[in-house]
Amino acid sequence: MPIGEDSKRVFVDTAWNRKPHACYDPKIDKFFEVKRLTDLKHYDELYLDSLLFLGIWSELRKLIADGHKVHYFTRPWTWRKLRKRFMHDLTKRLGVRDVKKTDYGDAYILWKVHEMGALKGDTHKWFRRLTMIDVELRPLLIKERVYRRWLKKTRQYEDLGIDMGGENFLKHMLEETRKTIVVKARKLWPGFLEIANRLGLSEDDLGGLTGLAGTLVFLGWPLRRPSMHKALRYFGLFRPSKEAKMRFMERTGKKFRKRYSGAAREYLNAMTAALLTKEGWEYLPPRAKDEARVLRKLIDTLNALT
Repeated sequence: MPIGEDSKRVFVDTAWNRKPHACYDPKIDKFFEVKRLTDLKHYDELYLDSLLFLGIWSELRKLIADGHKVHYFTRPWTWRKLRKRFMHDLTKRLGVRDVKKTDYGDAYILWKVHEMGALKGDTHKWFRRLTMIDVELRPLLIKERVYRRWLKKTRQYEDLGIDMGGENFLKHMLEETRKTIVVKARKLWPGFLEIANRLGLSEDDLGGLTGLAGTLVFLGWPLRRPSMHKALRYFGLFRPSKEAKMRFMERTGKKFRKRYSGAAREYLNAMTAALLTKEGWEYLPPRAKDEARVLRKLIDTLNALT
């Protein structure tokens, strides 16, 4: 019987550069490797780590289209803490005294985190389910960020008197990628242009519409009903009090640091900048309070449509 034939879940430490993916099947308590994620088609649910690179999305599309539930780990900054927390379980399972960072070990820890979340009822805080909206738009959003950042660097070098070349090519590719994102967004969300119009964006504003599409993807709409309270933390727009920072430092012995999605913040920033430009505001780049205002308006619009 193939691995996973009679199993429900598998936990995967994804790898790139054509390396095999390390997997752990908790039902049969076995580690194994696969070259492609589509080799795990016998499983109903897949739990991946946070490494979701461009080459992996075509495989995820096939799995999700076939009805598999795919989740990914949403708190990569906690890896060191989790490895330390489950060190005893990991040494016992692997049968070694000194456990270092291994792919199999991380796959095993993903399972332990899932079990811990299931007991506490907060699995959704550790893993997020991928949808067809994600597999269609996230690869394009990754490409858009790459072209945008390289174009920015090229212009910065030109300001220093260094001609890098390729600016026209990057501008063309960035524009074409944004057009593709908007076309896909209109197909995936029938009310996409209605949302844009309610916010004040026009059909010709590629930057603003791309920012809107990216923000909707990271909000998880319509699978998730977004709340302003959670969104402020996810986009890094909350301001903790000094007392809260001190309590954190006393509890952990570490300096307080904000944890939020930088990619999500970039698209919210792009959408906010486009709206402020239309309103004739002079404060560019947008301030945090401007982003929070636009985010609140977007969430109110989404909740009114659902």
